Amino acid sequence: MAKLNNQCRKPHGKEGIETIKNMNKNHESISEFAFKCIKINKDDKIIDIGCGGGVNIKKFLKKTNNKVYGLDYSELSVSESIKRNQEAVNEGRCEIIEANVMDIPLEDEQFNIVSAFETIYFWPDLNVAFREVHRILKNNGQFLIALATDGHHPDDQKWLNEVEGMNLYTKEDLSEYLENVGFKSFSIFQPENEHILVIVAKK
Repeated sequence: MAKLNNQCRKPHGKEGIETIKNMNKNHESISEFAFKCIKINKDDKIIDIGCGGGVNIKKFLKKTNNKVYGLDYSELSVSESIKRNQEAVNEGRCEIIEANVMDIPLEDEQFNIVSAFETIYFWPDLNVAFREVHRILKNNGQFLIALATDGHHPDDQKWLNEVEGMNLYTKEDLSEYLENVGFKSFSIFQPENEHILVIVAKK
């Protein structure tokens, strides 16, 4: 299990394929809740950062008529996301980019929505990464963050011990980071009696 957990940050090889499958399954309830927290318009241009196996890209494609992008720095995740969304890729409605959130190779103010599902744990500097997200968002664009833990989950320490390169954040931590890079407002959502945390920040 420890070997697979070390794959969470950047899936690769045969173990990486198994990790992506597990993440797709285990993150479904978080994704389902997060999609209820954000308004998506039919003309929204969207990018999912840390797109993993591409399941959330597939969901976004059903909610917008515009192009949906995915970004991941794992070559395997990019490949798996393309496979899952091959038809949309072939039609030019979807593009998956291999790149790092710390230096996104895209122009300013392109997107209405940037999403990050279960991935900011592994971003090495949230000030830098959130600044990049802010840069590529259009004015009034939305940044959707979805996490399995609000920093108070009873398994937090276990995850920190087992998952390589992982950092956990509370809603107070994230609010401060978002304010620091210039987001003008944000909403916080949590299911009752659960530790799932969703934040929607507006530029």
